[in-house]
Amino acid sequence: MAAPGPGPDLIIDGGPILTMEGAEPAYVETVAVEKGRIVYAGNRAGAMKLKGTSTRLKSLGGKTMMPGFIDSHQHFMQLGAQAVGANLLPSPDGKADTIDTLVDELKVFAKSPDVAQTGWIYGMGYDDSVLGRHPTKADLDRVSTTVPVAIIHISGHFSVMNSAGLVKAGITAASKDPVGGTIGRMPGSSEPDGYLAETAHFVAALPAITPISPAGKDYFVKRALELAKSFGQTTVNEGRVFDAATAKSMESLAERGMFDIDVIGFADYLDTSELPVWGQKYRSRLRFAGSKITLDGSPQGRTAWRTTPYLIPPDGLPANYKGIPSIPDTAIVTAAIAKAYDNKWLVKIHANGDAAIDQLLDAVGQVTATRGVKQGQVILIHGQFLRPDQIPRLKALGIFPSMFPMHTFYWGDWYTKIVGPDKAAQISPMRSILNAGMIASSHTDAPVALPDLMQVSWATVNRTSRSGKVMGSNERVTAFEAMKMITIWSADQFREGDQKGSIKVGKLADLVVLSANPVAIDPKLINTIKVMETIKDGRTVWIRKP
Repeated sequence: MAAPGPGPDLIIDGGPILTMEGAEPAYVETVAVEKGRIVYAGNRAGAMKLKGTSTRLKSLGGKTMMPGFIDSHQHFMQLGAQAVGANLLPSPDGKADTIDTLVDELKVFAKSPDVAQTGWIYGMGYDDSVLGRHPTKADLDRVSTTVPVAIIHISGHFSVMNSAGLVKAGITAASKDPVGGTIGRMPGSSEPDGYLAETAHFVAALPAITPISPAGKDYFVKRALELAKSFGQTTVNEGRVFDAATAKSMESLAERGMFDIDVIGFADYLDTSELPVWGQKYRSRLRFAGSKITLDGSPQGRTAWRTTPYLIPPDGLPANYKGIPSIPDTAIVTAAIAKAYDNKWLVKIHANGDAAIDQLLDAVGQVTATRGVKQGQVILIHGQFLRPDQIPRLKALGIFPSMFPMHTFYWGDWYTKIVGPDKAAQISPMRSILNAGMIASSHTDAPVALPDLMQVSWATVNRTSRSGKVMGSNERVTAFEAMKMITIWSADQFREGDQKGSIKVGKLADLVVLSANPVAIDPKLINTIKVMETIKDGRTVWIRKP
């Protein structure tokens, strides 16, 4: 018999409900939700006893439900640019497998009214390892000779502009390379060829993907939210809030009720002034959790800082080239970590190369020597070339690893060429981390890639490159472990595991409905699973159209 009175707001059943509780896959028949939280998770008979006069019944129709996804590292405020601009990712995420196709995609976007949002024809995600080279201004002049054109590399660390774009950015033959950056030049000349790396890119390309008007900025945020929700994400994060102005912009969005899922921000260590102002607790779905430090570049761009040279250095660089440290002075890194410790902030630290990871370990070691180990206070971001001997130090120092195993697919073949097959096979060593008794999260680093956590999970489980080569079978994990990395373990990384990440009475009703069960399907088909519905606090915020 149903309970008298209104009862819970919602009862969901009719398909596998994967709770993500425990060490093995566990299921319940039914979930009941009231006031945004899970009030029951168990068999259907028990749920029906709670049903009241106002309870809405929802059937999954045989589809699978599990906790909402939490991308452990991404750049949410740039997702709008990814959603709006030309998709220049190679297959299977886009069509830009050749320079000609890339140009065609830009020509299509050039006809869109969205060009007016930034005043640039732009696209994101080109990959020189697939194209065979970086495009040049001559390639992009085929798109337009009058409207500025910019394309952003899949790593987010490089860009290329057409002639009009270089003029708009004020880059000429007389322009000097900025500290920590490079302006590409025509052979035998100082004339820029359109290519911009690292700091040269960050400064010049930002306007190309930044809306001009306040209305345009709101439009980009709406598109960012829709993109994230379409991939089942109920909590997103901005992994590097560059300055107080950006933080205040996010605060304004929150105060105006723009966010319908949770947003976590990490302030660049150079400007943490807004952290104590807004605080570390959610207000209007926004929380600033801590700071961000970047120690090197990207492996695919060969700017990750390594202890051994790249087998193929970038053009014009010596044979002993090992990448680039972003902060050569470890004392600066140590001070930034100490500041985070003293303020009880989480601190994300981007370190891809093993030399950068050594610097991270040394700096954290100095801080913990006087302050003690604080479990999970420091979060390693990416860690592509993490060495086996570094893993015990990570554990001893309480560092939480947030990894990017999708590199095995996107750049596994490229890494085989630039660092050798042995080191390439051991990138993103997920199994070694778990075997050391640690937990870990995985991420998309979107807009580096689409915010598709099913694709990430597929790569984490299968570790197969574009060419079909297995990249270190010894580092594979199970599908259930991969799901932990995008739900409960990711929630734990943000210190929100008591509220999110699993289906348990008392937790938020953050849920995702999938076309198939990721822990029951053939592991090779995980990336074919579609998000059908995204539910935040018991309310549907996105649903796939028929």
